[in-house]
Amino acid sequence: MKRIGVVIPSITDDLQTQLLDGIFRTASAAGCDVIVLTTVTNGLDFHIQSEIMEGEESIYCLLDRAALDGVLLASQYFVKESVRRMISEKIRRAGIPCIDLGGSALGFETVSVPQDEAVYGLTTHLIEKHGCRELMFLAGPEGNPDSEQRMSGFLRAADEHGCTREIFYGDFWKMRAEELGNEFIQHRRKLPDAVVCANDIMAVTLCDVLDKGGINVPGDVIVTGFDGHICAISNFPSVTTISGIISETGRAGALKLLRMIGGVSVPDTGSGIHMIYGASCGCVERMKDYQAAALKVREQIRRDTEVSDMLEMRINADVITRASGVESLSELTAIVDQTAHIIQSCRSLHLCILPDWDSEPMQPDICRTKPYPRQMLCAVTKEAWKDGRNGPLFPTSQIVPMLSQPHGPVLMIVLPLHAAAQVFGYCGFVYGKADDFNASVMLFNFLSAVANGLRTLRHRLYAEYLQKKVEEASLYDKMTDMLSKKGLLLYLGEQEQTGRRNGIMLVTIAMLTASPNNRSSSIMTDNVLQSELLLANAIRLISGRKYQTARLDKRTFSIVFSLEEETPEHCAEELMIQLEVLIRKMQEGSAAAFLPEPYYVCGEVSYPAEKCISELWELLGSSVPAGKGFTGISQLKKLRREIHKAPELDWNLSVLAERLNISKSYVQKLYKENFGISYIDDLIEARTDMAKKLLLTTDLRISEVAASCGYQNATHFMRQFRAKTGMSPSEFRDRR
Repeated sequence: MKRIGVVIPSITDDLQTQLLDGIFRTASAAGCDVIVLTTVTNGLDFHIQSEIMEGEESIYCLLDRAALDGVLLASQYFVKESVRRMISEKIRRAGIPCIDLGGSALGFETVSVPQDEAVYGLTTHLIEKHGCRELMFLAGPEGNPDSEQRMSGFLRAADEHGCTREIFYGDFWKMRAEELGNEFIQHRRKLPDAVVCANDIMAVTLCDVLDKGGINVPGDVIVTGFDGHICAISNFPSVTTISGIISETGRAGALKLLRMIGGVSVPDTGSGIHMIYGASCGCVERMKDYQAAALKVREQIRRDTEVSDMLEMRINADVITRASGVESLSELTAIVDQTAHIIQSCRSLHLCILPDWDSEPMQPDICRTKPYPRQMLCAVTKEAWKDGRNGPLFPTSQIVPMLSQPHGPVLMIVLPLHAAAQVFGYCGFVYGKADDFNASVMLFNFLSAVANGLRTLRHRLYAEYLQKKVEEASLYDKMTDMLSKKGLLLYLGEQEQTGRRNGIMLVTIAMLTASPNNRSSSIMTDNVLQSELLLANAIRLISGRKYQTARLDKRTFSIVFSLEEETPEHCAEELMIQLEVLIRKMQEGSAAAFLPEPYYVCGEVSYPAEKCISELWELLGSSVPAGKGFTGISQLKKLRREIHKAPELDWNLSVLAERLNISKSYVQKLYKENFGISYIDDLIEARTDMAKKLLLTTDLRISEVAASCGYQNATHFMRQFRAKTGMSPSEFRDRR
């Protein structure tokens, strides 16, 4: 089934409805759908509510995606030239055949419906039926094609009957009609027998001005209009006018477009242009009775409107209130399902939203608008008096899912779904005929309520996102990016679910030891801070897949490690050696005046985890090592392991004595007694072992190997290496 698109702004006028009626009756007879892309309001240049208009005009971006066989562009109704140009560019870029119903200014083909014959018949009626001999034509702007056609019919009838005639150029609006009426009232211009107006707006305005000035229509002067506008028919006196021209324009445009796109031919039923007789030419008998009846009808309409407005206000208030408090998309679509009946005469409703409407929760007021994505989400499809249903993702080219299924010709009005400039999608409303559609406050508020409901949901997601970020932030220590105590407990809770065995150690600073690089005095606070950072950085360096680290307070840290065959004590001791080696390596490149002297307690993680950590914390506080004096052979053994793990560091008797809080001579004595080797020979052994590994596994130069093993002088290194191995470093490397 072929689809004809109609691009038109804000269908709020009876003439626009007539235009759609002519299009749809013709297209449906050819078995075609009519898809109307429109807005609720028609923006002006420099519109004070530019953000709202930006959201409204986003609907025309559907031209980039929708599969339309042809387009009828009602360019005459667009006030903003920029929007008119934007639409024409999109139509050309999409390569869609187009007929411009508003003329050829944009470069598209157009249609012209003959209008002179209708005005000729109207003018002849005034001359022959009502005996008018002095005639005036209130034209549109000079040079306007429609006005010129209508004026041509007027002149032909007046000249054929030998009547005097005068042309007064108007503006198709109220201002010039008011000027002409005041000239009659003030006797600055002679009052003719009849004034034939080029459109109904000018005719109604002229009637109102003359009535206020004491000039009776039709008693003193006859006034007629053109267009068949509702304002002429509902006016008192009702204005004699020509109807059907706009509907005929729509029909002619649709016929021409159907021929252009190869559609089914439609029989030409002839022109629907006809005269509507009203009281303004005196064709209504018994004027007093007619006036009384008209006033009663007008009063009844006013009362009905007030009642209807009150009902609409109550329903609107309820929809807006409910939509503004939704907590999920399903809740919002349920509200749409329950309240869609307020859109009068609508056969079905199709709410289509952007699939990523809820993405990027950190930016709740940003939503993609141009162009529409290649797929849309049908949030709800609702047929009149039936329960709505949620739809799937569907190609945007189909506009709504129902159009891809077998169906009869439909008239679908497609309106944007937006909150200010934030576009969420669009909504398609299906009607049986053009007269059924009404761009009412009810419709506008309904769409606004749904859009604001989606906006509320986005802000709710933003609040949830912020809450999650706050919670996540509370799980981490800001200074070290390790887990906080809260984060550690959460991690251990997850570990409990896995059933793994884990060990845990709590590490803190027992004291500060003067750095061998810098013995200058310093402010104690800075020393403590430097020490905390050194310990924190060392702990971060050993963290990874095997370990989970956390900072429990300013200088207390925890390390969780997996237990396989080892005991917690063995793993913790190895980790402490790594930490102390890392601390001294980092200290060598810093100006730290003091080094942290860490100590720890450890155990296997038991549950509840909070109790386990609390017990370890108490143990940590009660087992702070003494600040001075030798603490035992275990400390010496740990120190030796550090030397063998990092022999390249600047180890000397002074460092060892300071670490153990004993004299240098006592260090040498204990070292020889416990390990059967002197401190210096043990250090040379450790450095030689490290050099062997580097010589066999790397291509470092001999001088680089020496430096990597803690030697300041390469010659000294080579001499010691030969003494230990019986060969030079080069000879040793050649053996590989």
